[in-house]
Amino acid sequence: MHLRPPLTERLTRVQLVGLDVAVGIALLLWGRPTDAQLATAGLPLRGWYALLTLLACAVAAKRLWPRPALGVSLATYATMAAYGFVKFPSLAVAFCLYQFALSQPRSRALVGLVLAEAVVGGGMAMGRGSVLFDNVWAAMWLGQSAPIVAFWAAGMMIRSQRAHDAGLRAQAERQAQARIEEAQRTVIEERLRIARELHDVMAHSMGVIAVQAGVGRHVIAGHPDEAAKALTAIETVSRTALREMRALLDVLREEPPAADAADAPDLAKPGLSDLPSLIEQTGRTGLQVELRIRGTARQLPPSIDLAGYRIVQEALTNSVKHAATARARAQVSYHPDGIEIEVTDEGRDSVGLPGRPGPAVAPDSPGGRVGHGLIGMRERVALSGGDFAAGHLPLGGFRVWARFPTGESA
Repeated sequence: MHLRPPLTERLTRVQLVGLDVAVGIALLLWGRPTDAQLATAGLPLRGWYALLTLLACAVAAKRLWPRPALGVSLATYATMAAYGFVKFPSLAVAFCLYQFALSQPRSRALVGLVLAEAVVGGGMAMGRGSVLFDNVWAAMWLGQSAPIVAFWAAGMMIRSQRAHDAGLRAQAERQAQARIEEAQRTVIEERLRIARELHDVMAHSMGVIAVQAGVGRHVIAGHPDEAAKALTAIETVSRTALREMRALLDVLREEPPAADAADAPDLAKPGLSDLPSLIEQTGRTGLQVELRIRGTARQLPPSIDLAGYRIVQEALTNSVKHAATARARAQVSYHPDGIEIEVTDEGRDSVGLPGRPGPAVAPDSPGGRVGHGLIGMRERVALSGGDFAAGHLPLGGFRVWARFPTGESA
């Protein structure tokens, strides 16, 4: 059930001003004095209606111009009080003071209250022939002050409530905007993660497939057994790539992946424990990789385990595609407070001279050793708060190094 907002919040500004005009007209019609009162005061009827019209205009315009409206109402009240009319005009002053307190700062609203009370008190004294500070005057002043203070207090309370509600709305809007921005950041981060995963999977798999396809094409005529081995390697690598791509694409679906027990192992993310299988796949391309494990292998956080595997995978893929060598080395060192990964090869440089480092290559160069793969590796390490380095070795070849902190101690 939704509560309806107050009437003053459901009306438009034009409707509220129209309501003020109606109140002013009602005061104009209701405020005609008796003939005896006019005779006693010595004020002609025309003059009375002129003053009454000023009061009505002040009430009608109080929402548009609160300060001038209050000033006109106080001046008109003082003039009418000089002729002995002190009771009826104070109602118009109360209306104008209410709007003044509602629209002005607290200090200015307090000044308006003091000024109104002073004018009403002085006007009552003038209406009684300048007799001030007696019991009758005090009783009359209290009677006139009560509605004025009440209207002023009502304006102040409504103003405070509106300010409180506005603060809550602004806070809710900030929280909603923060949730939107957080959701956008999450989407961007997930998009980048999937892009890195797809790049690593496809770069390694297609590199291996391309090499094996080339081998099969050259040996199929004279060595069909070797061609069959190449086709088997292509089949194995392509199936592995399809399984990993399926696991990535499942996160893009709104529904959860199918709960098929036979497919469940296929959706598992690879880790450092899968490096022997990766080394075996890479060996089918002709690149013989030596895997070294230093320290005692242990369970790692899933994000670091996956990132370490992807770094070795991408580094070996770069060696297959860019290095004219048949040997590489991958080393994983387990330390008490983290792990260290190093992949090196003995490949030639970009100009084909062994034993000498090639020139620096721009990150987006299609033929260089530095490309989107290295950028992805650097991003993976940065997300885990680690360190990363990659570059040519002084005596030739290429080196990729990464260190991941695990927050553990011996």
